[in-house]
Amino acid sequence: MSSKLDKSTKVNVKVVSKPSPKGNPPKPSAPSVSASKIAATDQLQGRDTIYIDIDDDVTSIIGKIKSSENTVIALVPPKRTGALQSVVNLKLLQQAAKNNRKKVALITTDNVLSSMASALSIPIARNLTSQPKLLEVEEPEIEEDNFIDGKDIAVGDLAKMGKTSRANTGEDKEISAAVKAIETDDKINDDLDADGEPDSKPQPKSKEKKSRVIPNFDTFRKKLMIFGGLGLAFIIFLVWAIWFAPGGTITISAKTSSKAYKVSVNLDPNSSTTVDKAIIQPVVKQTKKTETVSFTATGTKDIGDKATGKVVIHNDYSLSSFTLPAGTVIATSSGLQYTLSSSVVVPSVTGTLYNPQTGTSNPVTAVASNIGENYNVESGTKFSVSGQNSKVKAEAKGDFTGGTKETVKVVQQSDLDAVVDTLRDQADSESVKSDLESQMGSNVTVIDDSFTASYADATSKPAVGEPASSGSATATMEITYTMIGITTSDLEALADSQAGALVEDESSQKVYDNGLKNLKFTGFAATDSAYTVIVNSNAKIGPVIDVAEIKERAVGKRSGEIVSDIESISGVSNVQVKFSPFWVGSVSDQSKLKVEFTVDE
Repeated sequence: MSSKLDKSTKVNVKVVSKPSPKGNPPKPSAPSVSASKIAATDQLQGRDTIYIDIDDDVTSIIGKIKSSENTVIALVPPKRTGALQSVVNLKLLQQAAKNNRKKVALITTDNVLSSMASALSIPIARNLTSQPKLLEVEEPEIEEDNFIDGKDIAVGDLAKMGKTSRANTGEDKEISAAVKAIETDDKINDDLDADGEPDSKPQPKSKEKKSRVIPNFDTFRKKLMIFGGLGLAFIIFLVWAIWFAPGGTITISAKTSSKAYKVSVNLDPNSSTTVDKAIIQPVVKQTKKTETVSFTATGTKDIGDKATGKVVIHNDYSLSSFTLPAGTVIATSSGLQYTLSSSVVVPSVTGTLYNPQTGTSNPVTAVASNIGENYNVESGTKFSVSGQNSKVKAEAKGDFTGGTKETVKVVQQSDLDAVVDTLRDQADSESVKSDLESQMGSNVTVIDDSFTASYADATSKPAVGEPASSGSATATMEITYTMIGITTSDLEALADSQAGALVEDESSQKVYDNGLKNLKFTGFAATDSAYTVIVNSNAKIGPVIDVAEIKERAVGKRSGEIVSDIESISGVSNVQVKFSPFWVGSVSDQSKLKVEFTVDE
C-alpha cells in the first residue's frame, strides 16, 4: 500500500477529548480508522495532526509534512514504527520540516523514540492535549568496552577501520535510499524541494568556478624589463631627435676663376721639408728582387791531372857541381815537358880524362807541365835539361803516373750575356710596383715616373769557365726597385703656398680650391743623391663670403627661404640646403649649421 495519500482522500478529524470520570486527563483515543489512511488537522489547536501508519516509510511521512497547510504539525506514530526507529530518519523529518518552514512535534510515549527526538531537539508530547516540549537528554553511560584499547587492537587494524567508507555502512545506505526516494517523489509531484522551488522551475546555471591562477612573476618581471627598456629607449630617441640630432649643411657654389701654377720641387731624402723653398723630403721605398734563369753551357774545356814522377840528373859535362833550381824544365825527346818541384844539386864529373865518371844527383820530383795520360812516361825515360849542355840529362827513376785528361762543358761569357735580357724580361715589375705603393700608405702621393729598376751584373753557377755538370747552368740577377712619394700634408702645404701666391687681394679674394686634387708631376729625374720633379695644377680663386653671416641668416629659416636669401649674396652662384634627419625643417642653433663651399668646374 502506498504511504502517500492524495489530498482529496484526506479526512479531517476533529479530535475532542472526553472528560475522564475520575478527573484524570483524557488519554488519546486510538484512531477509529487506520492511521495510514488518515491525515488529521487539529483545528482547535491550530496545527495538523498526522497519524503515521506502521507501514509508512520516511519518504511518505516527509510528503505528508510538505503537503500540510499549517506550520505546526504533530506526528502521531504507532508504537515501534519502523520509520522512526532511526536517528537518520528523524533528521530527515526535521530537515524537511525546516526546509518547508514548519515545526514538527512528536506525540508519543515511546521512550526510545523520545530519547532520539530529544537528542535532535524535536519537541515531545505525551498526548495531543499536552504542550510539546524538549526533554532533557540524559548523558549516556559509556561502557569501558566501547573504548578502543591500543593494546587489544593492532595499529594496522585501526588504520583499516579508518579507511572503511561510510558509503558501505548500512546507515549510509539507508540515508541515501531515503533521500533518493524523497527526490523521486518530489519530481513526480513537482513538489517543493528543500530549496522551496518547484522541480519544474528551471534551475539557474551554476557558475563555473574559475580556478585561481597563480601569476608567473618571472614572466611578469621579464615583460616589465622589456617594456621598460623599450620605453626608456623611446624617451632617449625623442631627446636625441629633438635636441641633438637636428642639423643642416649649406653648400654654396661660389663664382671662381681658375689660375695655374707650376713649380720645380727638389726631393731630397736628406733634407727637411721647406715649402717656401720648394724643398720636400720625399718618401723613398725600395725593394730588391732576385731573378734566376737556367741555361745550357756551350763552352768546352779539358780537365785532368798532371803526371808526376822522380828523376835524377846526370852530369857528363861539368867538372864542377852545380844546382838546378825548382821549376827547371826538362823535356822528353817527343817534347813532353816537366818541371822540377824543388832544386837539386848535380855533382861534377869525376875520374880521369880517359875514364870520366858521371856525376848523378839525388832523385827529385818532376811534374808534367800539362794534363794528359801521355805524360805518364816509363821509368828510364831520358829528359833534356833546359839551359844545360846536352851532356847534362835527366832520367826517370820509376814510372810517371797520375796523368789524366777529360773534355767537359763549361760556361762561357757569351752564354751568360745571352740570358741577361731573359732575366730582365721575366721580372714582374708591375707586381713590385703595386707592392711598393701599398707600402707608401694612404697619406702619400706616389710619383709614377719615380718607379725605377736598377739591374746588377748577372752571375752564373757554375761561374764562367767552370765545368757545368751535364751542360746545365743557372744565371742570377739582383734587381733593385725604387719608388718616390710625397706625403699629402707636404703636398697640401705646397699647393696652399702656390695657390695663395695667386691671390691678388686677400680682403676680397680667397682660395676656394688649391688644386691639390689635380696635382700633376712631370720631369722626374734622379741626381746623385736626390730627385727633382715639376709640380703643376690649377687653383680656384673667388670672392670672400662670410660664413658667420651665412649661418646667422639661415637660423630658423626653412630650406627654400635660405636658398633665396643666400643666392642674393654677391659671388654666390648656387645654394643647396640639406637638413637631417628627415623630419627636421629648420635649425634654431648656428652651431648645428655647417657651411661648405664648392667651385664651378
